Amino acid sequence: MSQALGMEELLKNLETIPDKVQKRILVGAVRAGAKPIATEAKNLVPKDTGNLKKSIGVTKLKVRKKNLVFFQVSPRSYGKHDGYYGLFLELGTSKMIAHPFMRPAFEKEGENSIIAVKEYIAKRLDKELSR
Repeated sequence: MSQALGMEELLKNLETIPDKVQKRILVGAVRAGAKPIATEAKNLVPKDTGNLKKSIGVTKLKVRKKNLVFFQVSPRSYGKHDGYYGLFLELGTSKMIAHPFMRPAFEKEGENSIIAVKEYIAKRLDKELSR
């Protein structure tokens, strides 16, 4: 049913279901949209030790507003794989040239990310509306 719908129709249909279910669908959709960017960033990052590659991930950010969901694709600077130096590599420093990997990943996978969000919302909406 929803597979052929555009984003506006999907969001209109999303408003017909309870808020709690909407939030779960939005969280899953945004996470699904962030995954292609994270995967591409891992492919583009320079691999000296592999530590930075392992630290790249998708993290949910806390937001207090209803039906707002934010995820961050970035090197994590905590835990086992400390990728604190990802920013230095991305932007460069006064003594080191830049080796961007996050921005090119976003530019390359942006459209695929939007498609992934639409597909996830359509799939979950079909499931919820069939109940």
